[in-house]
Amino acid sequence: MAKCYSQVLVLPMMRIPTTRSWSAEQWLLGGMVLALAATCIGLLFGPQPPTSAHLIALALLVASLAAALLVMRVAAGRANRQMEAISRGQAGGEERAIEALRNSEAQWKEVFEHNPVMYFMVDAAGLVLSVNTFGAAQLGYTVDELLGQSVLRVFAAEDRDMVLRNVAACLDNIGRTHNWEIRKVRKDGSRLWVRENAKAVQRHDGQVIVLIACEDITERKHAENALQQSEMYLTEAQRLSHTGSFGWHVASGEIIWSEETFRIFEVERVPSIKHATVLQRVHPDDRARVQRTIDRASLDGKDFEHSYRLLMPNGAIKYVHARAHAVTNLSGDTEFIGAVTDVTARKRAEAELHEAQTNLAHVTRVTALGELAASIAHEVNQPLAAVVANAAACLRWLNRAAPDLNEARGAVRSIINDGNRAGEIIRRVRALVNKKTDQKAPLDINEVINEVTSLVQHQLQSDRVSLQLDLSPALPPVVADRIQLQQVILNLVINGIEAMQPVTDRPRQLVIRTRHDDAGQIVVTVTDCGVGIATENAERLFDAFYTTKASGMGMGLSICRSIVEAHRGRLSVTGNVGPGATFQFTLPLRQEDHAW
Repeated sequence: MAKCYSQVLVLPMMRIPTTRSWSAEQWLLGGMVLALAATCIGLLFGPQPPTSAHLIALALLVASLAAALLVMRVAAGRANRQMEAISRGQAGGEERAIEALRNSEAQWKEVFEHNPVMYFMVDAAGLVLSVNTFGAAQLGYTVDELLGQSVLRVFAAEDRDMVLRNVAACLDNIGRTHNWEIRKVRKDGSRLWVRENAKAVQRHDGQVIVLIACEDITERKHAENALQQSEMYLTEAQRLSHTGSFGWHVASGEIIWSEETFRIFEVERVPSIKHATVLQRVHPDDRARVQRTIDRASLDGKDFEHSYRLLMPNGAIKYVHARAHAVTNLSGDTEFIGAVTDVTARKRAEAELHEAQTNLAHVTRVTALGELAASIAHEVNQPLAAVVANAAACLRWLNRAAPDLNEARGAVRSIINDGNRAGEIIRRVRALVNKKTDQKAPLDINEVINEVTSLVQHQLQSDRVSLQLDLSPALPPVVADRIQLQQVILNLVINGIEAMQPVTDRPRQLVIRTRHDDAGQIVVTVTDCGVGIATENAERLFDAFYTTKASGMGMGLSICRSIVEAHRGRLSVTGNVGPGATFQFTLPLRQEDHAW
């Protein structure tokens, strides 16, 4: 098996001595030799000393020479031992260095072979010069199966051009690191994503090679792809539902919008925006209210919900509804996560529906007035008859021999009062018949009830129904459309009268009450003592075209509920403990803060 590493053995070189200084022993021996030589010369050529002195001197020289030789031998032995010790030390150091090198080589081999990173070494032609065991195994090959093969073998056909371009870039920039993400193909055909870091280097022999380290990022790519797919689904869902999302970091004021939110506001996409950008798009009539909502949310950190209009650059108006939930991030700061929905199409549909409901309500009002024609005629006839009678009396007072002007004036005043009463009845009837758009204004609910009951007095008398009004005094005004509330009350009163027509064994009594409840609402109830209603039919009474009357259309109560709900109230019915039923509707004293 080829290796991508080389063994380099570096041995310490021994110093070869060239010149060396003499030791003390050598100097001593040299001195003794010179002294002996001088003595011999003196004996041969100098004056002849006595024989005993000559022998003594010679003996001393020989003894000195022998001592010097002995000392020199001892010194030489010691020097040899020192040299042997040095040689053994050097040999041991070389062996330890070789062993350390072998251990280091083994460690790097382990790292190279079993590191969980795929290592490849390829030449300029793209042939695999070396690959670690882990890298080959990750691709389902043995090392021998990849050595000498083109590196393109482990890449998909559609990615091979990219591989060639990347290798060429490395060869053009020797020593510079390049990285990229690409797919590799295993021996069994399966694929994995890798991140490759590559660098081209030049070896000592001049050959250029490319070193490549590959990290398996398949799981990360799958997670990224799943996230991208999820984001794509979310983006498409937001586009289809016309709902964008946003995040608002209160401390910094930074707002992050989704792509759909930018589309709704028709603002160029940027990483983040500020509230000033939002307010620039808000309709001028709604800006102060939107600013109050923002300020309140930033102070109390509570969820909020509001609706407002957008004024676009081309003059078009959009209706949007936004709601947000407060959360606390890891830093302890408050953030809002919310959604904003473009409800312009819904508002247009609601406007068309409201127009249709208004037309239908007008028809039902006219129908109801038709049913009350006799009652209305009677109510108008009474003041007209009084006018005629008072006019005749006025003439008589004036035709007397001595005209009684005071009585005549009283008769004229009565004529004026009766005429005004007749005119008021006609005005109320005309208001109910007339088609008008919503005209909400503060009004007294008790006053509205009195106006309606004045139109049904004859109907009450004809059906022998006694009307009892239990109206709470000094009720606060409600913001409502007078004509629409008159229609609701009129319908409930007529239903109550008709519900008591079959009753013959007890008095027919209709009670209208008003009160102010603890929830801050005005409550109006209309109670009859008629035949009552079945519990299972209570909610169906408000369905369109459902009726319990043979001649009914089933639209009256349905329209009444729509009117009450349009005023943000609620209309309901319950059976009495005794006979009959009670219809009740509520009206809030304060309308919610909406721009439309």
